[in-house]
Formats: sequence, structure tokens, C-alpha cells
Amino acid sequence: MSDTVLSPALAVDADHHDHHHRHIGDVRDGGDDAALLLQSPEKGIPGDATITPDDDPVAVIEAALIRLKDDVGVLAEEDVVRAFSILQATDMPVFLRFRHAAKLANRDCSITVLDKLVRDELPGGGDDPSILDELVALARAQCQLHHDADRKAVAVIPSPDRQEVWRVYSTGFEEWLRSAYWRAKETGVPETTMKSALATIAAAGINDGKQIDIHVRAARDESGYLIDLCDEQWRAVRATPHGWQVLDHSPVHFTRTQSMRSLPEPERGGDIGLLWQHTNIPGNRRVMVLTWLLDSFRPDTPFPALELVGEQGSAKSTTQAVLRSLVDPNKVMLRGRPKTVEDIFVAAANNWLVSYENLSGLTAEQQDAFCTLSTGGGFASRQLYTNGEEHIMETKRPVVLNGIAVVATRPDLIDRVIHVDMPTIPPESRRDEADTSASWERDRPLVFGALLDLFADALRILPSVRLTHKQRMADYERFGEAVSRALGFEPGDFQRQYAELVRAGIDRALESNAVAQVLDKYFDERISPWNWQGTAGQLYDLLNNQIIPDRGTWPKSPKGLADQLRRIAPAYRAKGIEISHLGHSREGALWRISPIRFSTATPPGVEGGIRYGAHRE
Repeated sequence: MSDTVLSPALAVDADHHDHHHRHIGDVRDGGDDAALLLQSPEKGIPGDATITPDDDPVAVIEAALIRLKDDVGVLAEEDVVRAFSILQATDMPVFLRFRHAAKLANRDCSITVLDKLVRDELPGGGDDPSILDELVALARAQCQLHHDADRKAVAVIPSPDRQEVWRVYSTGFEEWLRSAYWRAKETGVPETTMKSALATIAAAGINDGKQIDIHVRAARDESGYLIDLCDEQWRAVRATPHGWQVLDHSPVHFTRTQSMRSLPEPERGGDIGLLWQHTNIPGNRRVMVLTWLLDSFRPDTPFPALELVGEQGSAKSTTQAVLRSLVDPNKVMLRGRPKTVEDIFVAAANNWLVSYENLSGLTAEQQDAFCTLSTGGGFASRQLYTNGEEHIMETKRPVVLNGIAVVATRPDLIDRVIHVDMPTIPPESRRDEADTSASWERDRPLVFGALLDLFADALRILPSVRLTHKQRMADYERFGEAVSRALGFEPGDFQRQYAELVRAGIDRALESNAVAQVLDKYFDERISPWNWQGTAGQLYDLLNNQIIPDRGTWPKSPKGLADQLRRIAPAYRAKGIEISHLGHSREGALWRISPIRFSTATPPGVEGGIRYGAHRE
């Protein structure tokens, strides 16, 4: 006799099979409830008929598992359900092995449905299920349960008119589940039961679902960029070099948080010039602000931070709220100063655009956090005080800040900032808040439509843009050149203006640094041109005796001075002065401060070049 070989995914140990037949014989001889299952509903079955569940339930299931690969309905067939019922009543280990084999054979099959059919088949199994079972069954019946790259459960809820996407552990999904249960049973769900149900549903998505990509507000696919409108219909806008259109069904999975609000439905035929009637952006910064707005929809590139600075009465907060309403409307449009670095990353995890107002200053650590958000990075902390695991938040987000004084003072952040000095609005030109809000809501769909028109034009021009000299935020600079040309400006206009902005930022970085202030004063008075070499200790002694404007930020040791020199070196290099570390000697770390003979900090054509003026109406 030849040996029978079973598929590894479907094989069950032969000993269990033999044990099962012996067990069935024992049951048939006994009088317990399981014996009721073995009474065939049909009498007089011929001896040569097809094997029935009563004859050999294992054989019936093995045959069903082979067909299950191509037919998920197999598990609902009467003979298959009866075979599983017999095994559950007579041999639970074998039943569990086959149940698991069914999940492996076809992940699209519903084990929940099988469990319900088996429960109904068993004597006394038709009793009403618990609320927990009903919640889980409801979620598995109406949702597609998956997980993201971090193995966090996601529920995709399809319906004829829309497709919702929620993280299982989110207020949005919990509210959906409560509403669905209310429609089915017209009763509420206790909090503890809901927590248990969410845990079970999440486990199903993590273990049985597939990995999918989840996006917030903006995404990119092979054809262009997608923007989630966050409306009740879960629609999205697709922007390509050929134009834009509103999609009833997004081709990517967009999720959202409870605080997110909808973008306006864009209207064609709008005028981008309407935006300047609702904001206080000076003419020489309007193209940069438009580029920042559109760049906020490009998640595949670094995001520069927008810094709005002006005295009281310059409409900083109003302008910031208007700009945010075109990118990422939120229940709370503007937030106060973050207390900790973690606050910044929590805000980034729950918003697409990070927005803070009325900032009088930021710590060095907070400014470093905004640098991280600009180019992408993460923050880690202990997940619970009772264990040693880390809770990691990784993200990349556009940022907008405003304050009376300059907010970005660290060189790293200044390199990533689009700085806008806002003029004061004279009293006779100020408008009431109610009138301002009403008129903006009227114009917002037209402005958003015009912004999308500009986006499509810039995407069409972008492949032809080539920059011979690039600043730190090169992607923004190149895209800005495309936006500028789409608006009708001459090639190179945007790059020249951006170079001037970068130079002004370098000056701000040095003006706000105590070491740079003292260094400038000392060398301007004693050494011309700058040419010095020595140890960090010698330089510390030379500078430490000078008049220092802020002793609180002054380094406390030569090592602290060396750290500050490394930080300000890029800004001085842009000014044509090289601050370089030469290594170590017996006396200490050697440094040289000298002029750069050939500076490449300024792109050709900027000095004496044509400055472009106000936005062309």
C-alpha cells in the first residue's frame, strides 16, 4: 500500500485521526449530548454513498480545506459545519488545529461565521451571544481589518457611497462601532465591554489582516498628489501636471483624527489674488508663501517652516488661520506655546500641519524638534512608567509659527524657515472679525480651486527646472522656481529672492548668538582681515574678558566655546569666513578663523541682480 501524503498546511497528525475515530466510537456507545450530533438527519444511507460527517468528519474537513483555497463559501456548507461541530464536541484539540488550518488556507474566509454556525449546530448552542461576541462579529462582518507598517490595527469600512478608514484604537472607530451596534440592537455598550471588543478586533487586524499604507491629509501615488478633503463623503482631490479633480473614492487609504475639519470643495475659475485680501503678507513674500502652501501637500519632500513675525496689530494670527484653512483645517486652528518637546510630537501625530501662535521664545530642544519635523524623524519616551519599553512617534510635518519677536534663533532652524516680516495694519484699514470670517468662507472655495490650478501648473513646469546652486531646502527652492514661473515671473526670480532670504537668516542667526556677537566685535576692532589660529582655550580667554551682552547663554568652558564655534561655522562660511577645527595638539584643540578666498555662498547673479516686487495682480 502506498503512503498518503497530506499538504503541510492541511495535515493533521495521523495519530489524532486514529484517536478521533476511537473517540467517536466511544461517544456513540455513550449517551452524552455529543451523541445527538451523530444521529444523521437522513435514514437509510447506502453503504457505498459519499463519506458523510457522521462517518468521518476529519475526511470531510480535509477535503473542504482543499476547496477552501478558491471558495470561501466552503465553510458555510452544511456537511462542513456539521463536521466541525462533531469535532468540537468530541475532540477539541483536533477541532482547533483544523480551525487554524482554515485561516491559513484562505485569509479571506470568515472564521467568525464558521464559529457562529458551529455554535448553532451544537445542542444548546443557539443561545444569544454576548455583547462582546456581537461587537466583534459586527466589526468583522462590516469592516476589513488590517494593520499598518507599525502593526497598529486599521479598520477599512466600505459602503456604497464612501469608504471610511479608522485606526481601531481611535475615537472615530469606537463611535462608528457604537453607532453600528445601536442600529442593530438599539442599546448601548458598557465601557469595559467596548475595551475588550476593541482589543479583540485589533488582534484580528494585526494577525489575520494584511499590511496597508495609511496616510493623513496628503499622499502621493504614481500619477500625482492626493489631498484628503476630510468631508463626510470621504472624498479626495487628485492633482497632476494635467490638472486636478475631486474623487468620490480615494485610491489610497486616508485616515483622520476627530479634531480634523474639512477643506472646502474647490471651485474652478478662482483667483489666487483673493488670498491677499484676507491676509497681511507683504508683496515680496507672496510667492514664497504660495510655494509653502503647495509644498505642504508634497509629503515626499522636506517641509520648510513658515515664521510670521510682526508687532501687535499686524494680523499674524488671522493670517495664520487663513493659511491653515487651505491646508489642514482643525477644530483648534492655533495653539499656544508647547511646554515640552513631547507636546510638539504629539501635536504632529494628531495633525497634518503643526501650528503655534504668540510665541515669545522656544528652547533649544524645541527648536531642534521643529528641525526634526521639517526633514522627518522621531521622538522616543518610555511607554509606561512600569516597564522599560519605548513609545516612538515618527513623523514629518509642515510647521507654521508666529510671534512678535523672531522665534527661530538656532542656525539649524533658521536654515529651514521661511521668514515673513508682517507690516502693521493702520487703524483705518482694520476689519471686524465677523465680517472677515464671513467673507473668507465665501472666497475660500475659489481660492482653494485657484491654488490647485497653480499646483497643477507648477507640477507641469517642475521637471524643466534645473538649479546650478542650491540652498539648504533645495526641494522647496526648486519647487518655488516652478511656482514662480507658473505665475509669470522670469526664470531665476524666485531663486534670487530665496537667496536674499537665506542671507538675512544668516544675519539673524549670528545676531542672536552671544559668541558670534563677541567674536564680531573683537575681530573687527583688533584683526583685519580676520586671521587667527590657536587653541579653544586661548580663544576663550581672549573673548571671556570682553563685554558680553548675555552671560546666561555664554559658554562656561573652552569645550562649550568649541561647541558654539561648530554651530555658527556654517553661518560664517556663508559670509566668507571659515571657522575650522584643525585637530588636537599638546596645548589643546586647534582652531583657525580666516577668510575664504573664493566663496560659493551666494549664487551667481544675485549681487546687483533684479529683485522681483509685489505679486502681479
